Amino acid sequence: MGPAPTTFDIMLPSAGSALFSVPKLAEDGTNWITYKERLLTAVRARGLMRYIDGRAAMPAPFAFKPNTKTLVKADGKTEPTDAEKEELEDKTDEWYQKDGLVSQHILSTITDRLLIRVKNLPDASKIWEEIRTIHEGKTELVQIDLRRRLQETRCEEAADVRNHISELVRMREQLAGMGAVIDERDFFAIVLGSLPESY
Repeated sequence: MGPAPTTFDIMLPSAGSALFSVPKLAEDGTNWITYKERLLTAVRARGLMRYIDGRAAMPAPFAFKPNTKTLVKADGKTEPTDAEKEELEDKTDEWYQKDGLVSQHILSTITDRLLIRVKNLPDASKIWEEIRTIHEGKTELVQIDLRRRLQETRCEEAADVRNHISELVRMREQLAGMGAVIDERDFFAIVLGSLPESY
């Protein structure tokens, strides 16, 4: 029987907890900024940041000497004991488990198209690096396009004004999710400028 759980262990939520839930990354990357922050916070809360930033290296295996058909330690001479072999296997298993947990967290929150692009990368840090590379540059272009659409969208005379304003609010929220906040005064001017002359 293992040691009694500490107060900290009891306070930690289970792995399936909504605390660790991260919304999917949108195909067009419009929610990249908020997605990135939520994913990194969930990984940090589990104490696994080393696996996403690449600091957690897989334990190096013992070398194999073909002439004697034995394993040797890093010194190239000494054979590892059974206890050392077991310890290395345990550390390797732990690395795979934790790296797999981070990879699963990332892969379960991206599109199938993106998953196919990153699935053969060797570990969670490489998967995250590729996703960042794809979306860091894309976000600015998406922001520019979304700002343009927000400013150019007009409500026709016979159109539903409520739906029109809801669409403008949705675009503003998307921009905020990408780190481009439009203040109340500017948004008010955009809304007024988009309404039909009859208003």
